[in-house]
Amino acid sequence: MKPIHLLMLVCAGFLLVGPAYAHGEKGHDTAASAAASSDPTHDASSAGEAQAASTHAAEGHDEASGGHESAANAGGLAFVKKLHPATIHFPIALFLMAALAELFIMTGRGAGIEPAVRVLIYGGAGGAVIAALFGWIHTGLWFGGDTVMQLHRWNGMLITALGLALALLASKPRDGRTLLRTGLLSMAALILLQGFLGGELAHGPDHLGFSLI
Repeated sequence: MKPIHLLMLVCAGFLLVGPAYAHGEKGHDTAASAAASSDPTHDASSAGEAQAASTHAAEGHDEASGGHESAANAGGLAFVKKLHPATIHFPIALFLMAALAELFIMTGRGAGIEPAVRVLIYGGAGGAVIAALFGWIHTGLWFGGDTVMQLHRWNGMLITALGLALALLASKPRDGRTLLRTGLLSMAALILLQGFLGGELAHGPDHLGFSLI
């Protein structure tokens, strides 16, 4: 059976069952109304109970709606807090590729790729700012934590500051690239350290079988 045929059968089933269910509900409501109307003494009390039930249902609906909105807001904030690990990969890749490309230039094998290094640095700097921002969103304005957490937090801020400095250096043409190369090699070392610290936080101490702290 083709999927379209199966879908048609399911839709036909809903069309058949839906009216029967609605008819059953209608019959039940009609019987209840007839029973209520046959008892004159029940009319006044029924009206009061119906009004109270309606008011209670409306209040319950409002409370449920407020709870749903609060849960949705809490869920949205929880989702945003989880985005920090997803944002760190871009500056890592871009800065490491910039350092590798600069090594090719230093060895004389990367003639003409200086503009590519500049673009990689720009992208890495922007990615570092975003990753640091989501890092603070993840923890909030919290300055506690053990030694690993402190190193991870402030090393991340150092990477962001160095990335912006490298972007500034790359934007200005210079005769020598010594300062830029020193900054890129330092950035590569800081990123490798940051990756290790992040692994310690995510997977526990000695996650690689050794510890630097």
